[in-house]
Amino acid sequence: MARFRTRRFVPADEDELNQRYLEIMRRNWPDFSRSLDLMRWLWYQAPGGRVESWVIETENPDGSWRIIGHHGLCPVRFTFGDLDLLCAKTVNTFLLPEFRTKFIYLRFEQQCLAEARSHFDATYSNGPGTARMRKTLGYTGTDKWFPLEHCSDSLDLATKLFSRVVHRVSHAPFTQVGRAWAAGCAVSARKPSFEWIEYSPEQAMQSPFFSDFWQQARATAGMTPRRDAADLAWRFWQRPGSNFVTLVHEWAGGARAYCIVDVTHPVLYYIVDMVVTPPRPDLLDAALDALFLWRARRGALSISIWLTSEGQPPELMEVFFRRMKTHPLRRFRPQWEVPRYLSPRGSEALGGVMPRWNITQMMIPL
Repeated sequence: MARFRTRRFVPADEDELNQRYLEIMRRNWPDFSRSLDLMRWLWYQAPGGRVESWVIETENPDGSWRIIGHHGLCPVRFTFGDLDLLCAKTVNTFLLPEFRTKFIYLRFEQQCLAEARSHFDATYSNGPGTARMRKTLGYTGTDKWFPLEHCSDSLDLATKLFSRVVHRVSHAPFTQVGRAWAAGCAVSARKPSFEWIEYSPEQAMQSPFFSDFWQQARATAGMTPRRDAADLAWRFWQRPGSNFVTLVHEWAGGARAYCIVDVTHPVLYYIVDMVVTPPRPDLLDAALDALFLWRARRGALSISIWLTSEGQPPELMEVFFRRMKTHPLRRFRPQWEVPRYLSPRGSEALGGVMPRWNITQMMIPL
């Protein structure tokens, strides 16, 4: 009969745990990769503290032990108005399939949560089926992720279809044709009232724009990950192997906005974070005008963002839905959920009420 044990993660587990995680991920995404540097960035460098991590092991015939499962909680600093909160995202949670009928995983995670919940105001998860699975642990929430995409104001469907071709065959001459197509789309794009200032990660970290941005924005941002320079540097600018461009703008009168875009793929861009303060529809509309033209001029065919169903105020959601489109096959795909657990400490801080969470998908650690 198989023997199991659970214990806290130690640094000597890094390589073995990363290999087990890659095994799990490659069952669905054969090309998935994660370096040890990227794992260490996640585990040790967050401004909120190190990942709290536990492993499941089974005994080998020779008496040694090997990792077959894991649960982690990555600290993420949040704000809600003037409140400073510490939440945790479940990370790298898995149990190898061949052991799922032999080990009661939820009991293990319940023990981890009981051990760590005094450290956090809330914990949250991300993925298909996670709300039902974690309901017995006290997780609640009906938020679901959905993608929005913008390709072209006049040839949106044709551009979207061609972008899928380039995504599958992302080498010359397809990318060259894609960039020429995008340049043509720029001619017909709505002319913006301003143009973004563009920063590299190094420039963004040194920019005075972010030195006081979050002090201005947090009052109206809702329950959301903190965006001080240190948080953005960890989440985006210092992330190993990343390729992010940061865009900023300040209006006369004090309104401000920034957008961080993943430009790894030559013609398919992804908005990983975007904040407009104050959160007014007219400002968001103007910011999207400038963003769509910036994307087309750089030769990208499309730009996408993932939002949650309850994350943004209704007046901003109306702008996103008017300016961008959902994926036509979204209803046939598994829905990704964001269930949340409010700890006793968080319940006391928030008056027993879980507010709406304002997050974009790339604000969530791996």
